[in-house]
Amino acid sequence: MNRLLPFLLGPELVWVGLLAITGLLISFSQPLPPNDHDKLLNAGWFLPGLGVLLAFATLYWLPGGQWWWLFRVGLASLVGIFLVVNFLCEAAVYNDSRDSGIGSAYMLFIGLGISMLVIIGFIAAICFIAKWPFLTIFKWMLIVLGALVVLGSVIGWLASFGSNKS
Repeated sequence: MNRLLPFLLGPELVWVGLLAITGLLISFSQPLPPNDHDKLLNAGWFLPGLGVLLAFATLYWLPGGQWWWLFRVGLASLVGIFLVVNFLCEAAVYNDSRDSGIGSAYMLFIGLGISMLVIIGFIAAICFIAKWPFLTIFKWMLIVLGALVVLGSVIGWLASFGSNKS
């Protein structure tokens, strides 16, 4: 059982967990209050990308061939991106004129997730071919991304001082 556990804790389990979190997020926001689907759709900006990042993070403990792992991450992430975005967009539907933009959001969120998957997958493939340590590069990618998120949060927080929204 000890040898099988790292294989089970792969990118597929990451996406199943993210689908469960998405289901909880959707269930807490149902029934959808009038004109409030934007709050639910805002999760689509970061959930597909977060799932891709967490799927790539499985290389830290996953044994076996790197190319097999990259194939698993790619396949699991493609399926996971479509399912997460589909769940979010379907939960935000009112079935009337307030649904304008949900189709565009669906395509945008899928595009963001697939773009992130392709970029990180390309970097990983180059590292595997050149025999460079992908985990070191991935670690620095996460550090830079975290710094950008913190910087964006600080800018958003500072920008909120001038607004008088109640």
